[in-house]
Amino acid sequence: MIEKFLCVNISSKDPKGLAEFYQTIGVPVFVKDDNYDGWNLGNSENKASICVWDENAWGKNTAGYITIVLKADDLQKTYEEIKSKGVSIDPPHKTDWGGQELSLKDPDGNIILILT
Repeated sequence: MIEKFLCVNISSKDPKGLAEFYQTIGVPVFVKDDNYDGWNLGNSENKASICVWDENAWGKNTAGYITIVLKADDLQKTYEEIKSKGVSIDPPHKTDWGGQELSLKDPDGNIILILT
């Protein structure tokens, strides 16, 4: 019987650079050692997360790009904070379903949606 959801795997040609990108935009990153192979994005070791593997060591993930959905309490403030750090990001916009979101891509091309 399945006990719990553990993680979603993605790969990166530059796992350390990807970790630094996510830290820059304010997402928790948990790295066990200096090789950045198998680090976790989003939660501590005891919760579900995205696990990033070194593509140079393990090969490219063949599943393609993923969409990572994050939540923020204030999209305009989040937009301004991320933009002030030199990250390319579009301003918040209204979605087809009526909500507001920010969208950007990480250095590996994965889509990041930030919702309120």
